[in-house]
Amino acid sequence: MVPLLMSLRGSLSVHGIPMERFYSYVGISRQGFSKAAQRYKEECRMVGEFAVLVKSYRLEKDRRAGSRSVFHNLGIKSGYGIGTNKFERLMSSNGLVLPALNTRIVTTKSSMQSWNYPNLLNGLTINDINMAVVGDLTYINICGRRYFLFCLTDIYSARIVGSGFGESMRAEDAKSAQDQWVGLRGKENLMDCIHHTDGGTQYFSALYLGGLNKLGVRVSCAKNCLMNGYAEQRNGLIKHHLVPTIKAWEKAGLKREFERIIHVYNYERKQEGLGWLSPVEFEKKISGLSEKPGHTLYDFGQNKNGF
Repeated sequence: MVPLLMSLRGSLSVHGIPMERFYSYVGISRQGFSKAAQRYKEECRMVGEFAVLVKSYRLEKDRRAGSRSVFHNLGIKSGYGIGTNKFERLMSSNGLVLPALNTRIVTTKSSMQSWNYPNLLNGLTINDINMAVVGDLTYINICGRRYFLFCLTDIYSARIVGSGFGESMRAEDAKSAQDQWVGLRGKENLMDCIHHTDGGTQYFSALYLGGLNKLGVRVSCAKNCLMNGYAEQRNGLIKHHLVPTIKAWEKAGLKREFERIIHVYNYERKQEGLGWLSPVEFEKKISGLSEKPGHTLYDFGQNKNGF
């Protein structure tokens, strides 16, 4: 209503109708309209700034960042003094929200070797890092060429602890992710950690499985993609939110860019599930706690269909 009244006031010389008649019709006083118009102008100013900030953030850091994520990662509350509900309303009413994305291509070919391992994550309660990591492989098309990314993620902190990048689904690239994980966490801290995947052949190759056996970790395997949903979600986020921000197209540059976006994910991108902290910030926060909050994973064995 305020924009309409502002338009009528601006064209007063054309229609010649006293504004008091319009104010009376919509049930607002001249003073009330003046205050409402000032609030509307302030909102328009904020929306203009939001559009620039959101466009830049999506271009540089997270191509598909939603309104809630943008609100926390850009510090909107401290910068503009508004809450999430108002920010989301302004984003929606001004066309700054993104359409839903729904796409999936299967990249995993299960290994018969994986059938020997149970799903150890069903109903598991975790309360620290290094208790469970999930691994998965995703494909990425860049300039007509297909690349593959292996990622290992610590479930508790959501931190990507290892990654491998290549032009084929090689066990060596998966092993590269495993080696990064060991280098980051230290092999002495990984004894009895659960390593969970959806049964891809690379994760059950002699090279990769041999490395897990030396670490003394417990091997866990999903029976279908839903049982590895956590890793699937991470890969989807990387693929659709972070990969589109890549600025180099040659293989050498791509490797550096993948390292950059994983650094952004681990150190900068705040997540709702972590209390709007980044994975590294969350790990630092809980490191000094004598009693860490627990998280119970979904139990797929609670009904006969496993769903």
